[in-house]
Amino acid sequence: MNSKTTPLALLATAVTFAALAAGGGCARLAPGGGSMRDTAYVGVAVGLENPARYVNVFHGVQLALDELNARRPAGAPVLAMRRAPTDARTHLDVASAFVRDSSVVGVVGHTESEPTIEAAAIYEDRAGRGRNALVAISPTANGTMVTRLNDWVFRVCPVGTRQAEALARYAMDSLGLRRFGVFYRNDASGKDFTRAFAHEVIQSGGTVVARDPFVEAFPEFEAYAIRMARRGVQAVGFVGNIAEAREALRALHAAGITPVMFSTNVPGASDTAMRRDFRGVRYASLYDGDDPRDTAAYRFGRDFERAVGVRPDQWGALAYDAAMLIGRAVHARGADRHRVRDWVASVGRGQPAYDGVTGTIRFDEHGDPMKHVPVGTVGE
Repeated sequence: MNSKTTPLALLATAVTFAALAAGGGCARLAPGGGSMRDTAYVGVAVGLENPARYVNVFHGVQLALDELNARRPAGAPVLAMRRAPTDARTHLDVASAFVRDSSVVGVVGHTESEPTIEAAAIYEDRAGRGRNALVAISPTANGTMVTRLNDWVFRVCPVGTRQAEALARYAMDSLGLRRFGVFYRNDASGKDFTRAFAHEVIQSGGTVVARDPFVEAFPEFEAYAIRMARRGVQAVGFVGNIAEAREALRALHAAGITPVMFSTNVPGASDTAMRRDFRGVRYASLYDGDDPRDTAAYRFGRDFERAVGVRPDQWGALAYDAAMLIGRAVHARGADRHRVRDWVASVGRGQPAYDGVTGTIRFDEHGDPMKHVPVGTVGE
């Protein structure tokens, strides 16, 4: 069940958002939530480096809040976005600031697995015995442990192991590939992906001849690529960000091979220059707004493009769904943090599933969405 944003709805809420986005005029809530006030805030927690990478996360959240405000029930608070404090130096600083700010009713974030895992105890408010606990819904953190530490952290992207399994099965069953290498970012989600991808390949009769880690600050692929070429790699699994995937592709081509790449991240539809480098890459397709038969995703894509000027990527779409869940919880249960969390946890488990723009969401007992993971191809 999804009402889609229209240009009229965006126009109707533009003045309200302009006054609230910077955090001015904040009506404070009682600790843990409490009675409804004029404004309730949705925090957004993204990586503190490379801010341009996350711009569509903010756009997706704002589009959701605009839509929610345009059909706000009588007596419900206006919803506005709260960015991290400008003086925050770590993701723990960000989480602590949101938990202390009693006007924040939920957080969209964090965007990576390790920051989300480390911040989980803060969102649970372990120090305060849960009195001021705050729900966090990650749009993109796919490491297994993200949702396993407490009952206050959820996600709207499929867990990374499911993405890895889907990609490996497609490579084996649909393309008949048998010899694989893996490049993985040396963090929780990268290690989870690699174990699941390799397991699926081996179970299906294939071989993984190389598993090579990298760190985002110093991605070095040249030596790995040469070794993969010598070992006759037909396909490469890649888990990491787009910039590193591009460097890995270039290193493989420089080594004289063009294996099929299977990735968790590819450029958005509007980044035509970057997509040329990724042509033929297979990926876990977590959002596809090009099929008019998928009414929710298609309409979101058109609304996003009208509002922002570019077509959305999966970051924006997943952030939209996360913000919609928090906002719908506030509409249904008010601005009490514990009631917001309980409403989110019941989606698909006692109350109807949420028909999001990234697919239907039913949370399992861990707070993971039970979603199908289709495989897409860049350039098709």
